[in-house]
Amino acid sequence: MNAQQDDISPPGRKLFGPRGRSVLHTSAWSLIGKCASAANLFVSVPYVLHAVGPEQFGAWATLVSFVFFAGFLDFGFGNGTMNLIAAARGRGAQEEIVAIWIEGTRVLSCVALILAGLALIAVPLVPWHHVLGMPASEAAACRTAAAVVLASIVIAIPLNLAARVQLGLGRGDRAFRWQTLGQLLAICAVIACAYAHATLAALTAAAVTTPLLGALGNTLQLRHAQRAASVAISKTSHKGVATKIRHEGLQFFVLQLAGALAFSSDLPLISAIRGPVDAGAYAIIQKLFSIIPIGLSLLWVPLWPIYRQALAAGDHAWVFRTLRRSLILAIVLAGGGAAVLALGFEQITTLWLHKPLMVSNVVLAGFVVWSLLEACGAALAAFLNAASIMRYQVIIGIVFGASCVIAKFTVLQAFSFDLLPWTTSVIYSLTVLLPLLALFPRIIKSTLTKMF
Repeated sequence: MNAQQDDISPPGRKLFGPRGRSVLHTSAWSLIGKCASAANLFVSVPYVLHAVGPEQFGAWATLVSFVFFAGFLDFGFGNGTMNLIAAARGRGAQEEIVAIWIEGTRVLSCVALILAGLALIAVPLVPWHHVLGMPASEAAACRTAAAVVLASIVIAIPLNLAARVQLGLGRGDRAFRWQTLGQLLAICAVIACAYAHATLAALTAAAVTTPLLGALGNTLQLRHAQRAASVAISKTSHKGVATKIRHEGLQFFVLQLAGALAFSSDLPLISAIRGPVDAGAYAIIQKLFSIIPIGLSLLWVPLWPIYRQALAAGDHAWVFRTLRRSLILAIVLAGGGAAVLALGFEQITTLWLHKPLMVSNVVLAGFVVWSLLEACGAALAAFLNAASIMRYQVIIGIVFGASCVIAKFTVLQAFSFDLLPWTTSVIYSLTVLLPLLALFPRIIKSTLTKMF
């Protein structure tokens, strides 16, 4: 009977062992959510481009890219909260989960209030039209659009915690259902604004505020579900939990900040140095190749908290076996996907934008190489984050982020944007991958002796 069950076990169980079903269940809903996000990216682009023209489209794409900063402006406390909840679930310590969630919410609400004050100062003082490469006549429109983006980022900080909590509890499918709803609403809002030839601020608001409705729904559902399971928690345990969240979260924050500097600086740098038209063209290439990390994140997102649960339960054999398999899968899928996108770029963009986009083979080849490196790095990061190997990641992250920004600024001053993905790949290989290969045996030894 057991042999027969093994023969008909689902692919997830064969690939990831007994936790494969949980990984695949969350991944399936993550796939739906990512498809909705990808649809939002791809469907909205031609409508906005047609409605406002290349110059304002470049400004719109840059503004929307700022929303990425909401992922690290929580100072890493969201990831820290998820790690602690996953560890508590792996140990079977149910009484800790509510305390962790309450303290995470409290900490992130304070962060949002502080950032709201800073945003109120930044909106009138920063020359947003210069940042976006727009003429002075568009200063008021750029300022309004920037204010909308900053407000969305601030609101998203506490709302996004619910998704992390759901993942830590092994219920990421619920979070992705709400994410899907938010992205679908965003598509409808952007298309409606484009048809109405709305202003830059209105188009930006439709793209960045509508997804927050999904995050709000997820938060309300989580509160309703957890209210019945609430337990009395002492002030002492609250203080201990808050300290753990801050300690682990701040390390995640530094790591996320370094990543944001490296990965999100492309469009602002191109806008400021080469102009918004070039920024718009690069944004299209970037969005097309973003299919690969978005697709692979279907595995990395659920694997991270499940790694943590397995480490807390002492199942090290499963962790390292799954890590090896995930690396092989990352290389195969990223390499194949990037090759298809590069070879079919002209046909894909013509179908997508209804007109050809002529770019050099140099930039396409650079994105193929970067897609492979990024996939390997993401697979390793899921394990390193779960194992709280943070000091090493923080050090190399700072070196990588600073080196990347300096190198990209220098390259853009002398050349076109064709060399940007190559620049990222070279710096990443030298500052991240090579040191990791050298130190990985010590990292594994440290993981085996650590208590979670």
